[in-house]
Amino acid sequence: MPVLKDEYNAQHNDTREVLVDQWTRNGRVFVANEPVIGAEETMSANGTAILLTAPSLRYTVPEGVLVVPIHASLAIVTVAAKDDIFGVVVTASDSFTSGGDAVAMLVKNALVNGTSEARSTSLTNIHYSDTAIVEAALIAPRSLKVMNSNPPATKQQWNPEYNILKGDPMVYLRGPASFLVFAVQETTPAEATFSMSWAELDINEFTA
Repeated sequence: MPVLKDEYNAQHNDTREVLVDQWTRNGRVFVANEPVIGAEETMSANGTAILLTAPSLRYTVPEGVLVVPIHASLAIVTVAAKDDIFGVVVTASDSFTSGGDAVAMLVKNALVNGTSEARSTSLTNIHYSDTAIVEAALIAPRSLKVMNSNPPATKQQWNPEYNILKGDPMVYLRGPASFLVFAVQETTPAEATFSMSWAELDINEFTA
């Protein structure tokens, strides 16, 4: 019997949810957010297009590490009558060059077990663009999502998101690789709160 599109999508997302649940139970999922919860941070420089060498958020997957990005979400206060762009790109290199935050973003294991951590992250160069981030030229970049906001008539909040549990593309990043998030506002740099999550898997289980 043929499987209808909506049924296929439901089954597809259920499978991903099971995987993420298993990874979380095994202490392999990490969450990250702004250093002071609820305090907005500066995103990429203003513009009308994504500049691939100037992300708003990023992390490096080092050699020998296997990662599945799970989500990246922003809460942006938009400017009246101006465009905002959101994008997520991965690249097959550690492209980080310079810049980033003076105060590191908070990175915690998603398995909450008192004050002890199930394990610590193996990722490096986990940054937001408090100081402009500079990336080297990207190698074999892949676009996972690009969104444009409709210019609002009044100032309001926009909540763009990349999320594999909501049907966005799922990728495995075998280091070296980089995960880049872009938030570009037309006239002035966007201010936003943010959160990200990812799973760090056993590289020995990767067979490709």
